[in-house]
Amino acid sequence: MRLILAELRQVLREARLRWIGGVLVALLGIALAGAWQQARREAADVGAITQAERGRWLGQDAKNPHSADHYGLWVFKPSSPLAILDPGVEPYTGRMVRIEAHLFNDAVFRAVQDANPLARAGLGSVADIVQLIVPLAAILLGFSAFAADRERGTLRLALGNGAAPGRLFAGRLAALLAATILVVGLPLGILGGLAAASLEAPDWDLWARLSLWIAAQLAYASVFLVLAMTLSLAARTARAALAAALLAWVLICVAAPRLATIAVEAGAPALSYRETRARIDGAFRAHRTAEANDARAQAVLARYGVTEPDALPVDLRGLMMSENEQHNFAVFDAAFGAFFDSLLHQERAYGWAGLFSPRIALQALSAPLAGTDFAQHVHFVWAAEHYRRAISERMNRALIDNPQGQGRLYMADHELWETVPPFRHRPVPLADSAREAALPATMLALWLAALGGAATLAVRRLTP
Repeated sequence: MRLILAELRQVLREARLRWIGGVLVALLGIALAGAWQQARREAADVGAITQAERGRWLGQDAKNPHSADHYGLWVFKPSSPLAILDPGVEPYTGRMVRIEAHLFNDAVFRAVQDANPLARAGLGSVADIVQLIVPLAAILLGFSAFAADRERGTLRLALGNGAAPGRLFAGRLAALLAATILVVGLPLGILGGLAAASLEAPDWDLWARLSLWIAAQLAYASVFLVLAMTLSLAARTARAALAAALLAWVLICVAAPRLATIAVEAGAPALSYRETRARIDGAFRAHRTAEANDARAQAVLARYGVTEPDALPVDLRGLMMSENEQHNFAVFDAAFGAFFDSLLHQERAYGWAGLFSPRIALQALSAPLAGTDFAQHVHFVWAAEHYRRAISERMNRALIDNPQGQGRLYMADHELWETVPPFRHRPVPLADSAREAALPATMLALWLAALGGAATLAVRRLTP
């Protein structure tokens, strides 16, 4: 412990740590402040529009229930409070879906459409800064840990006085880890915690998610700290250690994610969205022919033992619309189920690519912990679709129970509209998100274990 404290005091006295810490805090603070302001603005907009949509639905005039089903309304996906740290796929997938009869609409309201130049450059979020800049900070902290002492001759002096190489390495690593927590973990915890807590976050397990998310970022920073110190053990000069570490950063953080994306797209291709929509349209066309409609109408009459629609105890049009919807639901389930499954399979394949880059592992790990991954979006899309189906079934049921014809005309009013509850979406539970994050977390742990093994070998071969 005394060795660790001595090393830590030395690190804290260095101007280098103050510069690195100051730059990191400034970058993280700027990115976080921008994301927090945008999140508050969007939350206010979503709240106002949601309330207006509810009023619009309840305030519609008396009309046929099917017309009300077409009247529709908009529903919103609640954003995770940790989206201010890692927005994940949220800017690209949309947060707003129009609910209306027959249609499985796409989500809109994509934040990327209003992205600023910094975001378009790939440094708009706290997660972007952690993934690209924090490794550089860790490298700058660790590259000279042993190589500088070797150049000055003080490493020979330390080893000559009986200092155990392993103990020396462990002490310096512990001191630099503490410094990393000070300049990375502490700002993320304080600034991120205060900002996230100011946002409404029911059902999100905010503090548990934030703790796990920060732990993942620190584990990622530790990978580069151990890498830099290992290279410092082997390099003859500090300059050589820094050059090797920067080369590793380029390969791991810049080149590998791009190559991995190409490989995943080739090895685990996702279904085409255009072809998925075409398959759905084809299935609908085959079901909606005049001959098929007549056959289904005759089947309904035969089921009730009558020959004329007016003799039915239910409304034929409402019953057939309900049965058509059941067919459409099955088509949507099969087509979009396969489409989303293929995308989720691709996401998991990308998680395996974390074996080749800790940045990939962190990307795949960070978004599930923040609640902004693609699985969260798919969960919302199906929740909105089930809400739409519940409204359609309620409107069709009202039609079925109120037969029309022979001068009878059914007009529903606010009593029916009020039976539709407001849309309330519950996010994917933390336990399920943790299961999604298990693979990339394992990849990150393997990186730490591999570099730890390399550091152990380098320590055993340490020479002055």
